[in-house]
Amino acid sequence: MMKIKILGRSCLTAVLLVVLGQVACTKYENPPAIFEDQEDGRALETRRKVLFISVDGAVGAVVKDVMPANIAAMLPSSKYTFDALADENTGDAASWMTMMSGVSSNAHHIEDDSFIPKPDEHDHHANAAGYPSLLYRMATLAPSLRSYVVARNAGISNRLLVSASESYHATSDEETKDVAVELLKSKISDVLLLQFTDVLDAGKSGGFSAENSGYVDALNRVDGYIGEVMAALKARENFEFEDWLIIITSNHGGLGDSYGGDSAEERNIFAVFQNPRFKGLELFADKMEALRFFGFYDPLQANYAHYGPSAFRGRNNPVDLAAEKIYDAANTGELTVEAKIKMNAVQGGYAYALNTPFLGKNAQRTGSTPGWAFFKSGASLTFYAADGATKIESGMGAVSSAGEWAHITAVLLKVNNVPTAKLYVNGALVASPSNSSLNMSNVASSTGLTFGYFPYIFSGLPIDVQLCDVHIWNSALSDSEVAAHANRIGLPDNALQDSRLVGYWPMDQLVNNTFANKLSGKPAVAAQGSTRKIISANDMPFADPNAVLFQSTDVFTQIFYWMQLQAQDTWNLEGQVFLNRFEAEFLVE
Repeated sequence: MMKIKILGRSCLTAVLLVVLGQVACTKYENPPAIFEDQEDGRALETRRKVLFISVDGAVGAVVKDVMPANIAAMLPSSKYTFDALADENTGDAASWMTMMSGVSSNAHHIEDDSFIPKPDEHDHHANAAGYPSLLYRMATLAPSLRSYVVARNAGISNRLLVSASESYHATSDEETKDVAVELLKSKISDVLLLQFTDVLDAGKSGGFSAENSGYVDALNRVDGYIGEVMAALKARENFEFEDWLIIITSNHGGLGDSYGGDSAEERNIFAVFQNPRFKGLELFADKMEALRFFGFYDPLQANYAHYGPSAFRGRNNPVDLAAEKIYDAANTGELTVEAKIKMNAVQGGYAYALNTPFLGKNAQRTGSTPGWAFFKSGASLTFYAADGATKIESGMGAVSSAGEWAHITAVLLKVNNVPTAKLYVNGALVASPSNSSLNMSNVASSTGLTFGYFPYIFSGLPIDVQLCDVHIWNSALSDSEVAAHANRIGLPDNALQDSRLVGYWPMDQLVNNTFANKLSGKPAVAAQGSTRKIISANDMPFADPNAVLFQSTDVFTQIFYWMQLQAQDTWNLEGQVFLNRFEAEFLVE
């Protein structure tokens, strides 16, 4: 007889251990079976259900190469990808917390099996923000739903997912399979979550690679267990009245025989979303690699407590002013600045920040202080250029007001000898303000080029933005050139030879704590503070509208969507919902 540890929902409040510490739960013997025809008097009508399986340590590229039989058989009725992204902290506890909480490790700060957030290194007395698991959220919103967990890691079954109706700690992957089969045979099951770790163990002992025969064997063995679980699911007495979403994914990949970092190999996972009515589709997306600028730290801003001293704060002065004059409009009398931006939500919304610059070259974006800058004001974006006596300033509309990527461009030039700013969003002209009094030769600043928060400009509210693909030209680009750049990621090689281009920052990483200029011989920009590299899907107008980049934060949102539960903005979830794009395939009248 299998020895199984079972935790009942009587321990539901133990979820508070995420903040308060470990909580012991009573262990019970196997309870009597509760069969589907006893569903608390609920009529037999089609009900949505979820089976979630994590094959821990499975690298997406290796799964695609090996293509285990049972996973392969599911693909014709699945939305799937072998190029998905795990959390940037690929530790076991951190990656599982990300899947189950819907927020990244940068927010939840879970690093070990205690599932207690790591204290803020800058303020050890601060209360860590708690992010309950999706099962806790479900138990709160829909307590009638029955959820079960079978995990190899006791921290997952006893702590992270203690809000399940019952949690089982299995001692082998085979036992995980056996318990899951029994549950599917005998229990009311709305959500069943399983963890397999044989693949992870094989990767640690011989490498996370198809060249490691033990790793491939473990992958095929676990695939066999998945096949048995699927057979038990389809054999359920009332299967015809159940609408199951099957999710199979991995918590992280691996590099060599290790993991825990943020390399591409460690973050590469796979994901399969299967339902009999789904049309098979492999999910692809162009990746946008960008740096996230969190704003600034102000201990008086209690509403923005997550902006810590390590958040990005722009740059330090003094700078090499002689070298950086090429970024002034006064240098040639013309200037073009282009960038791709993505505003991040703060407290569930995007209409925040007041007159807050995030890209520019001036000492104080107020009055007519010389220089130029893009700045955010609520949901709107504004561009500013001034000569010390007068200015051009114009709104560009609600740019990235729903958190989407956008390409922004400002061109400074003279039109009929009148200084003018031509402003574009996604390649389309949105404004062209002019000022005949502006002296273009004085649009110059003693301040260096700045990305992120401007520490020398007053503002009581933060900026939270991703920024990449920044180009500065010492000439006015044409409408067609602006449109071409807005409809691609990066610049073609021949553009790098264009003498008009004086600055190009992909913004996909820091090099020696600087934003490296991709143009040889052109000045880099010094960075201040730390930052995060964020990878997200390209959702700009030129992108494939069906493109999807699955990330671990999306597990929570997909399960909530399928179970028809409403997530709250105040939860600050980072995941997207993408299954709703394909509703025509599976919605039943």
